[in-house]
Amino acid sequence: HNQLRANFQDFVKKTGLSIVMDEEKDSTMVVDLLAFKAKLDQIWERAFLKNDVFGYTLRDSFENFINKRKNKPAELIAKFLDGKLRSGNKGETEEEIEDLMDRVMVIFRFVSSKDVFEAFYKKDLAKRLLLGKSASSDAEKSIISKLKAECGTQLSGKLEGMFKDIDLSRDIMSSFRQSKESRDQRMGDVDLNVFVLTTGYWPTYPSCEIQMPVE
Repeated sequence: HNQLRANFQDFVKKTGLSIVMDEEKDSTMVVDLLAFKAKLDQIWERAFLKNDVFGYTLRDSFENFINKRKNKPAELIAKFLDGKLRSGNKGETEEEIEDLMDRVMVIFRFVSSKDVFEAFYKKDLAKRLLLGKSASSDAEKSIISKLKAECGTQLSGKLEGMFKDIDLSRDIMSSFRQSKESRDQRMGDVDLNVFVLTTGYWPTYPSCEIQMPVE
């Protein structure tokens, strides 16, 4: 029993390391990890009949190898989610996206550098929201609720705040477009779109000086 468990542990760690440490395969790392985790779950269910000891060995070994390469898995998970949540991502139903997110969250749970994930996820979310590139508001809010369950309100609170800022900014712009100043067309042909953002919620950006044209 102990020898079998040791062999299983060795298999998980060696195979996992071959996925995580190969920089040439970074583009498929998350997909490969999802496939590997599904295979391990199948082995645990069918060969080990969901034995608790082997279940712990699986989880412990997975957590061990995925954190051998610092920060990169966390970054790539954030980028993978961005690719799925961006508009233009065709071919998957909402149910399939939801199922995929659940499986990604299982992988995310093993990653220790969640602060790195947060930095990349916030940056990508900011782009999706400010550029109007988000494919589905429901999918965005679903992933935030999953992150809330995993990490608590410290991360999810900031992400929810970003959505509130966008909603408030839309209301402000809608009111402005209906205002007398806008109707009087004092803006000329300028298509003005302003976002009012709360500093603590959004990624920090370098300030830039604006050179106003001389009248």
